[in-house]
Amino acid sequence: MELDQFGIVKKFPDLEGGISLVQGGSEWGETYTKHGYTSKAITGGKDVKVWRKTFKFNKQLKSDQEVTIYVSLPKLNPEYGKYPGIKHCRSGSGQSIKLRGSNHPKESDDPKSAKCYIFHYEYEGEDCNNFQKEYPHPRYAKYTLDEENSNKFNVSYGGNEFPKWIGKVMGFKAALLNTSDGNNVEFWSWFDPSAKVENGKLVTENNWLLRYHGTDHGQFEDNDAPKTKPPFLTCHGGYTEFRMDNADKNTKAFCASLREIRRP
Repeated sequence: MELDQFGIVKKFPDLEGGISLVQGGSEWGETYTKHGYTSKAITGGKDVKVWRKTFKFNKQLKSDQEVTIYVSLPKLNPEYGKYPGIKHCRSGSGQSIKLRGSNHPKESDDPKSAKCYIFHYEYEGEDCNNFQKEYPHPRYAKYTLDEENSNKFNVSYGGNEFPKWIGKVMGFKAALLNTSDGNNVEFWSWFDPSAKVENGKLVTENNWLLRYHGTDHGQFEDNDAPKTKPPFLTCHGGYTEFRMDNADKNTKAFCASLREIRRP
């Protein structure tokens, strides 16, 4: 199986002549900023701001992509679990990897915003809200693709329980490929729990476990986000994000990459 420059397994081959971005390049960025929550359901009526760790690539790529990142998460900030909606399986509760999307402006319902697929991984584990679509910002359609819901959404569940990863290193990988007829979007989500950091460097057995695999043909419908129903066949912008609310400031990324890919 082919490896990338970091020694990480590639699930799909590179597109011939395609673009590959890596952590540390000119398109790579990292921020640690405050993010506000104002919804009463989330904060209990209080105006709350939490710290957000964000890693990102800024460059327009073709639609068929594979993304990989390893994250070392030392701990969570004290705001996590302090408010009614900032806790496990609610808001600010995991890492969200956003693909095929564009930037998220402060204004709501901007037609140029978001329009992305989101692969979500809870800090405390489990499958809740592990597949999402967003358009426009901040209209989210969230789904739990597990064994119980696999038939409902015509998705193959990998059967691998996603674990709690606070205080650990975890690998994350996702891929999107348009179907051969150009009408639908095939998607995959994996995780690698075998990683650790030794002397500041990532060491892994490349033990990639499948979370789910499916095809978006318009079955993901949400009344609160009706524009997320059609498959997102193109890249809406050049922004790929790895977002972690409530993550400690010393949260670190390793071996991140974003590649244009093709079918074998």
